[in-house]
Amino acid sequence: MDYKKVLQFITHDPIRKIFAIIFAFALWIFVAVGHNYQYIRDIQIVYTNLPGNKILVDSIPSINVAFSGRGVSLLNIWTATPKARCDLSNSKLGENKIPVKNLVVPIGFTDVSIVYHKTTSISVTIDKKIKKTIKIAVPIKESLKDGFSINEVSVLDTVTVMGPKEMLRDLREIMTESLNVRNRNESFTKDVRLRNPSPLLHASKEIVSVKIEVDTTAQRLFVNIPLILIYSPSQRVVSEKITLDTLIVEGAKSRIANLKKRDIEVRIQLTKLPVGEHYLPAEVILPDYIKPVYSNPKRFKIKLY
Repeated sequence: MDYKKVLQFITHDPIRKIFAIIFAFALWIFVAVGHNYQYIRDIQIVYTNLPGNKILVDSIPSINVAFSGRGVSLLNIWTATPKARCDLSNSKLGENKIPVKNLVVPIGFTDVSIVYHKTTSISVTIDKKIKKTIKIAVPIKESLKDGFSINEVSVLDTVTVMGPKEMLRDLREIMTESLNVRNRNESFTKDVRLRNPSPLLHASKEIVSVKIEVDTTAQRLFVNIPLILIYSPSQRVVSEKITLDTLIVEGAKSRIANLKKRDIEVRIQLTKLPVGEHYLPAEVILPDYIKPVYSNPKRFKIKLY
């Protein structure tokens, strides 16, 4: 091949050749848009007219559609893809099966037809929308300065949450971001952000004020705390001891001073254990911000029959 001749052909009068290519492409487009074609793609579904006392819990975001028609119309659809509108004004609580024929797709071209692929209906789940005042929990990270303990963590704001009834029924609290108390030795107030557990929930506040009350650390001794054994009706249980002989706990001075023996629970879970002899540690359950520092005995001898 004579590369010089090829190069000369390309470089000779390049503007005329560019116009020729553009004209040929335009002519191809002109011919193509006059023919019928099929254009398949996913289009977004927009849910409308849902009553204010209801909330959409579950739905599909898009649906697969085949557009058939003249090339020029499909070209316009390709450049500005329409959305399918789903009217929920007559929806009921729970699962709703909506035929795809009820969806409205505003395409604006009389020569274009629509076929929904792989489905005859879509499913949406509706729940009642309610409002609930919710407890706020504040996780603490790091530690106060030596010799100091947390006496109380108080959320100074009231937070209401709006969302699905089924979800809010089981929701007991919402967490905030962790609050760092590193090397603190006195009470303080700080704003922290809520961690929304679901996009379906709307809280009345995104940030709440939290007060951390700090006190000096104290210890206290308790003796003969009853041992609680948790077992099934089919189990027979014999324990060598029925009390925790000694327990030393630590916490803020004022909180320790108000602590009662009845506020302490010492228990052992036995329901999943096989028959036989076991030496088991007890779980010591204490009020918030109080921790055990010493207990005796460390293990209990228990027989299961």
